[in-house]
Amino acid sequence: MTNNENEKKNELGQESQLYDLRKKQLECTIITTNGVPVKGVIEAYDRFVVLVRTSAGKQSLIYKHAISTILANK
Repeated sequence: MTNNENEKKNELGQESQLYDLRKKQLECTIITTNGVPVKGVIEAYDRFVVLVRTSAGKQSLIYKHAISTILANK
């Protein structure tokens, strides 16, 4: 597989997970590459960013390249 094909496969997996979290309005924790956890509900996303609304009602715009992990809260 070429690098381009690997990137497309990763984007598809990422897309389906983000879609499910947004559609079901599930609370999740996004851990950034510098270790900062952001808890909230994914409101929107595109190819480059994820928009999260926290329980305090604030919005956080996180660039995808700064995301280390996304955990669905139970």
